[in-house]
Amino acid sequence: MVKSSDYINLLPREGKKAVPILNKVSIVICLFVLTWLTLFGWQAYKLLDSRARLHALSIKRDGYRQQLVSIYKELGITLPAGMSPERAWIVQNILRDRILWSEVFKQFSLVVPRGMWFDSLEGNSSDKAQIKIRGGAMNYTMIAEFMLALDRSPYFEKPQLIFAQKTVVQGQDTISFEIVCGVKKK
Repeated sequence: MVKSSDYINLLPREGKKAVPILNKVSIVICLFVLTWLTLFGWQAYKLLDSRARLHALSIKRDGYRQQLVSIYKELGITLPAGMSPERAWIVQNILRDRILWSEVFKQFSLVVPRGMWFDSLEGNSSDKAQIKIRGGAMNYTMIAEFMLALDRSPYFEKPQLIFAQKTVVQGQDTISFEIVCGVKKK
């Protein structure tokens, strides 16, 4: 027997239900948040990894500092108070490449013969350390002796005579000269 409820349907036809817009937006928001959390997590992981590596490197650096200090003690090198070994090493390297001009001029004064004078002394240490000497002498022999003394000195190398010219100063014959000489870095 057929019931009337079987063929009479007061309910609307069932069709395809539309997906609410709210569901699509929530899916996009969830994907965005998931992507953002993934990227944030990756950056946090990289930060923690770099901090761990930095910590390991600082431990190695401290070990090397201790070794450097012990080597300095073995060699008898004293560090100035409050100066780290790295800073002392940097200062020592800078000073090694510098020329102590006071010592150069002291050695220079030891090789100058009597009867010779200087009009100018010019030191240059930019590329190759050298000294330019302009002056006068009573004769050519004094200039030759001076160049020989410069050549024999452990502080100077390769003296070159740029010019030597006879001049008259207050009625007396003198020789004016210019010499360029290399300075050895000690």
